[in-house]
Amino acid sequence: MQCSMVKKSKGSHGSKAAFVRANPTVKAPDLVALAKKQGLTLTVGHIYNIRASDKAKPKANPASPAPAPVETGSRPASSGGDLTRMDAQLRSLILELGLYRAERVFAELRSSLSRIA
Repeated sequence: MQCSMVKKSKGSHGSKAAFVRANPTVKAPDLVALAKKQGLTLTVGHIYNIRASDKAKPKANPASPAPAPVETGSRPASSGGDLTRMDAQLRSLILELGLYRAERVFAELRSSLSRIA
C-alpha cells in the first residue's frame, strides 16, 4: 500500500516560524489570537519553542570579518571599520525586529525624508 503525503501550503504570510519571528514583542497568548485572525494555527508551546530555538542558535563570531559595506550613496565613507560595524549592527537589529517590521520602518523613514527634501 502506497502512502501519498499531501503538502500543506504556507499561509499568505509565510511559515509559522517567520510569523512568530516577525512579532518578537507580542506575548505568546496574544500572538496565538493574532495568528488565528491571519489564518494560522499556532499554540503557545509552539511559539515558546520557536523563540527558544532562536535564542539557542549561536551568534555570529565577532572576531570574524563582516561583509564589506556596499556604498550606494554619494556620501564619502568615514572609515571602513565604522561602516562595517554599523552595517553589522543594522543587520543584527533587522534580525531582532523581523524583516517585515524593518521594511515598514524603512518605508516610514523614506516617507519622512522625502517630505524634508
